[in-house]
Amino acid sequence: MPFKMNIKEQIQKIDSLEFELFQQKLELVIEKAYLKGVQDGQTKYNYEPVLTKKDLKKIFQVSTATVDRLVRRKDFPRLIPFAGKYPRDEIFEWIKNNSI
Repeated sequence: MPFKMNIKEQIQKIDSLEFELFQQKLELVIEKAYLKGVQDGQTKYNYEPVLTKKDLKKIFQVSTATVDRLVRRKDFPRLIPFAGKYPRDEIFEWIKNNSI
């Protein structure tokens, strides 16, 4: 005769399995966040807080003429008192907000 669990034991087993699944999902979320942090560290934070057109050319992987057109956009972040200087964090936020 096979072993049968009573209702209380079945509920405990289900709770245990749900908790194990939750732990696995949490580990995946943590790993994804970690990898995103590493990626940001290797790209975004590899640049100084104030960027130049040369930096923009490298970030966008475009020609100087394209960077010139880009920085003329009214919505493109810039440091007003300093010609040809752009705030790194705002640039990456602008990229995020203007990407499909």
